[in-house]
Amino acid sequence: MTETPSRRALILLLRSPEWTPYQSVLRLADALLSEGCCVTLFLMDDAVLGLVPPYGKARESAPVAPLLARGAEVAVCQSTAEIRGLGPDDLPPGARFETQVQLGHLAGNVDLFLPFVN
Repeated sequence: MTETPSRRALILLLRSPEWTPYQSVLRLADALLSEGCCVTLFLMDDAVLGLVPPYGKARESAPVAPLLARGAEVAVCQSTAEIRGLGPDDLPPGARFETQVQLGHLAGNVDLFLPFVN
């Protein structure tokens, strides 16, 4: 019996966690993980703030933390994170800095690309 390779999904998110659909996009990513997909969440612009926990809370309470805990890859646009005060030490384990050029490469190597940009 041959095993079917996992589908790869890339979700691009640009809006901040205060944006009403933000949590819906995170739930979509969670559902894809539950279906056995390899999910990469690319955070850019104000979406990088989803890595920041609410004031005074543990890092695990950041909106994106549950996806990291479930095995999603989280790529963070370095240039848009740094101007918002997020450096390498601010990224939770499992998140990594990438460039917009890398986003293009990632988009070319997935089965499903879902951009949520406005």
